[in-house]
Order: sequence, then structure tokens, then C-alpha cells
Amino acid sequence: MHTQDRRKAILKELDQNDYVRVSTLSRTFDCTEMTIRRDLNEMAEEGLLKRTHGGAVKIGKNFVTDNVKDLLYSNLHNKIYIARQAYRIIKEQDTIFLDDATTCLYLAKEIKRNEKKQIKIITNSLLLALELMQTKHVTLKIIGGDAAGNLSATVGQEALEQIARCSANKAFIGVNGVDFTEGITGIGYPQMEIKQAMQKSAEETYVLADSSKFGRTYLSHIYHIDQVTAVITDRDLAPEFQEEAISRGYPVIWQEGQI
Repeated sequence: MHTQDRRKAILKELDQNDYVRVSTLSRTFDCTEMTIRRDLNEMAEEGLLKRTHGGAVKIGKNFVTDNVKDLLYSNLHNKIYIARQAYRIIKEQDTIFLDDATTCLYLAKEIKRNEKKQIKIITNSLLLALELMQTKHVTLKIIGGDAAGNLSATVGQEALEQIARCSANKAFIGVNGVDFTEGITGIGYPQMEIKQAMQKSAEETYVLADSSKFGRTYLSHIYHIDQVTAVITDRDLAPEFQEEAISRGYPVIWQEGQI
């Protein structure tokens, strides 16, 4: 079984039983206990569970729905890479927007692990807020509004009005598609509105999009590429997209030296 599929299955097992044992998981997935320990340790670092002697337990109430689990483990390593590059852009005492995208959740985990910067975070993501609660170096503001259950996030008019009353140094936004002709697009009109509102209330806007999102177009148009400060992606960005970004002068970042 692929690593990502196994880890999604571990989360589902935790949903049902609240506790998992290394020995049981090893037999279930026909792999070594060392492999399971590595899975659990890395998942604990990502804030998805809590390690115990011989196994792991669920962290409080689990708000992670099946579709969000799928997104969390889709292109996992590239999302972590993007989160680490995005963290380098954040300055001490910055106020930032983070939306409900899974890559923003990994950026939140990166912020939580690094205590060097005092940061104020404004978010509509309930998952992200749960991750950062009681993090001493983070001041957290949660945007209210209508609950979008599948996303564990808030949307709607009340959320938009609250965002409009805020101001931030930077906004970090996740999207579904990046196309150099059609622009930056997403799935879902309510999410599109949130992303656009955050961009309007921020001095700088950074789109977080792993390389699989390039060349894709969806119904909800969010921004033109020249409306954002930069698109942060990963080192797997196809050469043709790298070349086109350079030739058109688009602010696309795919390697550390560009930041």
C-alpha cells in the first residue's frame, strides 16, 4: 500500500476507535512495525494524531472529513515544501490571512513548529484554528460566518464583511488551478469570494499551488496572475511551465533561490 493511502487508512481507524496500536497496524497493512512507527511519528509532527507508547490516539474531536483527508495527503511532500518556502516570507509581527486550503494548513503547522516569529493569523478555517489554538507565539483571529461542513471552514456574507474590516501584511491562498492564459481558478463560488476578499484586505497575496495544479482551469475565476505578489509552487513544476513563467515575467517561485 502506498504511504499516503496507508496514512489515510490510519486516520480512518482513529476515527472509529480513538486509539491504534503499532503491532495491529503492522499486521493490518502487512508492513514492518518500523514503517508504522515512522508513519505515526510523522503524522504526529503534522498535528494529525498524538503518539503514545505502542501506538497513537486521536487529538480531541476529529473535524477532518474524508475528502479533507484525501486533500491533506495529496502531493504531501510538495505541500510541505511549499509551506516551508512560504514561511520564509513571513516577517516578525506580520499579520497574515490563511484560507481553508490544505497547503495553508501545512503552513500553519510550520508556523506552530517555529517559535522565532510572533505572528497574528486571521483565518476562516476551523481546522487551522484548532491546530493553532494555545500556540503562544501566534495571535489567532477566527472569521465567523456560515459553516461549510465539507471544508470545516466559514463562508458567506458575514465572513466577507469581517474580512473587509481586517487588514493584513500578507495573504496566503490555496487554489485548484493555475493557467497562464485563464488565470487562477478554484472550485466553488463561496470559497472564491473568501479568497478574493482576503486579497483585497492584504498588502501582498501569495498563492500556494503544488505543481499538479498548473495547466488546470476551473469554473470559479479568482485572480489574474498579475493580481498576486507571487505563486509559490514546488521543484516538480514542469519545465514548460518554468520557461513560460520566465518568458512572460510571471512571479512564479519553484525553488529556494527565488525567494
